[in-house]
Amino acid sequence: MTLGSALQIGRSALITHQAAIEVAGNNLANMATQGYHRQRILLEPLRSQQLQAGIFVGRGVQIQSITRQVDAALEGRVRANLADQSFSLARRDILSQIEVLQNEFSDSDLSSHLNTFFNAWSELANSPQNNALRTVVLHQGSTLSDFVQTLRAGLGNMLAQVDDSIGDATVAVNNLLDEIAVINEQIVKSNVGAGGSADLLDIRDSLLGQLAEFLDISVIEQPSGLVDVFVGSIPMIINGINLGIGVRDQTVDGERVIDLVLKDNGSVLLPTSGRLGALIEAREQDVNFALNELDGFINTFIYEINKTHSQGQGLVGFETVTGSNRVADQGVALNDSQSGLKFTPVHGSLRLHVLQRSIGQRQSTTLAVDLDGIDPANDTNLSALAAAIDAVDNVGASVTADGRLVISATTSDFEFSFSDDTSGVLAALGINSYFAGSNAEDITVNAEVSENPSFLAAALGHLPGDNSNTLALAALRDQGVDSLNGLTINEAWASHVENFAVRLDQTNQQFEAETLVGGNLSAQQQSISGVNADEEVINLMAFQRAYQSSARFLQVVDELLETLMSLA
Repeated sequence: MTLGSALQIGRSALITHQAAIEVAGNNLANMATQGYHRQRILLEPLRSQQLQAGIFVGRGVQIQSITRQVDAALEGRVRANLADQSFSLARRDILSQIEVLQNEFSDSDLSSHLNTFFNAWSELANSPQNNALRTVVLHQGSTLSDFVQTLRAGLGNMLAQVDDSIGDATVAVNNLLDEIAVINEQIVKSNVGAGGSADLLDIRDSLLGQLAEFLDISVIEQPSGLVDVFVGSIPMIINGINLGIGVRDQTVDGERVIDLVLKDNGSVLLPTSGRLGALIEAREQDVNFALNELDGFINTFIYEINKTHSQGQGLVGFETVTGSNRVADQGVALNDSQSGLKFTPVHGSLRLHVLQRSIGQRQSTTLAVDLDGIDPANDTNLSALAAAIDAVDNVGASVTADGRLVISATTSDFEFSFSDDTSGVLAALGINSYFAGSNAEDITVNAEVSENPSFLAAALGHLPGDNSNTLALAALRDQGVDSLNGLTINEAWASHVENFAVRLDQTNQQFEAETLVGGNLSAQQQSISGVNADEEVINLMAFQRAYQSSARFLQVVDELLETLMSLA
């Protein structure tokens, strides 16, 4: 071994331990850096040289590797947990907004308005001919309608906001995918697959974590250092190429449907977690569900009120009345979906009463409504019903251009009224009805009743001062309805509210559980990839000692060289 070899040993030691000090210093510098993974340096001796047979001497030290301390499986679980937490948080926010809109268990909620509405009918039963109480009934119906429309509009606006949020989240995801694709390219160029720039890997992991907050992704790392990113089995980044995602907006069966798709080939992505997964799922299962439930509930409510109201009589009869509901095809049976009616009448009959005012004589006619389907060609359609009414003495019937039934007395000496409608056709057509409209968006008090409270059908049997129909309308609050699974009107709405309360509670519990799991995963990740200040300081001191010793060794070699040179 020569002094030159000794210098080489000292040099390798200085360079190696200087690098080790830098690694320890870099770890300490990034101790609080989000997404940083601790780096570890491994040293190994240089291959020895042979002095003579069987005798070898070392040649110094070199760096074997500088590696990030990372557990790929744990990182995957952390990303999955981020997606789950984002999912629960986003859905909790949406359910909370629905709860605020419904505003139940307050003095201004649908349940309270329903009770006030039925209470008004109960009050009218005490004095059915009192115009002031009739006005109260109409006012409460109008207040209820306004509240329902406001609630419906709020849910509609919320649906639009969710759609906008899906679009915004999609833009954010595409930006992240672009950044990951760029980092992928830089990693390959820096030869990270064979060991290289750890900071690029940390940046990519951070981007993947951000992406996981939107979608439940899976990541596969290639030997070259590239990563492929999937949602389910569908790739978003494959072989370094960003396929991109987009929103497909289409109308199916009259409803707006939004799908998340690959821009590359239109494949539908089905995220089950993450913010985007929550928005897409909550759009259908929460917001759209709430809208459809409200519309269905109000549709049933309108029909039940109108079906009962149409049996009764007001203080005066009609000289003319126009149905509030349109029939799209006058030639099809009234219970056929092609008729366009939002309410479905059944096989039965109704009674039409015509009063001649001058002599006080009333003539009653039973009109059949054939909807049994036995002879479909003869089932009652709008044209046939109008013709049957038109055949009754002293009244006429026609159909407007937009499909509304019009019934009129032939002269001012006659008026008409209705009773005993077992078919529900009057309620379906909006004749002698209390409400107009068919859902939460268009519910309103029928203009004919609203403009003339005398048409409010409080009586049965044409008995002056009778309150039988008023009591029947008030009793609807406590009667089970077949189309509501046997629940009363109030019970059906309460069940809807309870359903959403349970959903919100479950989502809260799920978020709390996922937050707890996330804390545990973070602790595991920190134990593997986090910087321990005490450990790094100990390493730093050891590397410093080694560096100082190496410097002292070189000093000794230098002194030997000087001695050798002086001898020359």
